[in-house]
Amino acid sequence: MWAEFIYCNLLRPWPLRPLANWAIRALLPRQIQLGLATVVLNPRDPVVSGALRLRVYERDEIQFFRETCKPGMTVLDVGANLGCYTALAMHHVGETGRVIALEPDPESFGYLQQTVAANTTTGARVECLNTAAAAAPGDLRLYLSTDNRGDNRVYAPGLNWPSVVVPAAPADDLLEARGILQVDLIKIDVQGAEGGVLAGLVRTLARSPRIVVLTEFWPQGLRLAGTTPESMLAALRAAGLHLHELAAGGKLQPLRADAALIASLPGRKYTNLVAMKK
Repeated sequence: MWAEFIYCNLLRPWPLRPLANWAIRALLPRQIQLGLATVVLNPRDPVVSGALRLRVYERDEIQFFRETCKPGMTVLDVGANLGCYTALAMHHVGETGRVIALEPDPESFGYLQQTVAANTTTGARVECLNTAAAAAPGDLRLYLSTDNRGDNRVYAPGLNWPSVVVPAAPADDLLEARGILQVDLIKIDVQGAEGGVLAGLVRTLARSPRIVVLTEFWPQGLRLAGTTPESMLAALRAAGLHLHELAAGGKLQPLRADAALIASLPGRKYTNLVAMKK
């Protein structure tokens, strides 16, 4: 708690943030243990790797994911980054389960592969794809954050962001090509591109009777990426999913007032939603 408060509040102003990022990079170990899971860190990324090192990374999301992921499940990790959730899934689904991890950023993909290699004793079947999940097949330009590899985006956030062209495909197509027709658990974190991801998951969601979707919900990011928060909520409901907001401690609160939720999340504010079939 204190590490998160210090980094996110006391060290936010210039020039404290660059100094904090330098210090975090200098102190990062090669890897950390997250319970039984090993996660290989990116020494150039002070945000995701730093938060994992300081034990403040997505604690509510990780708690919910751990409690939901069961032996034998098929898990899809969209926006896998270093592979934190992929590694957790490997330890929970076991030898009878399966994990598909999608990460389009070539740099992060390399660390994802290293993370998977560090957890192979679980016996879980895992496949990592250097591909973006999207509404249609083709290529996407991915804009890369130099300080936070978890903040890469499919639209240009500023004038000086470097970019790379990456392959993209509907997750439906990627899964079906591997003989996967149903999925039990999906994690999505793609900085506003969730609308496109869901558009490419229609068939899988329809065929999966026990599906649980854990997804970031960032209204401003959705608009910048070319969709809307309202359309994302509508797409989840059209798939027969019931929506909840993920609260502190990994608890669920049923979502009842869409407009109020969206209005409460201006600018960089976001929350996490859990969508599931009853």
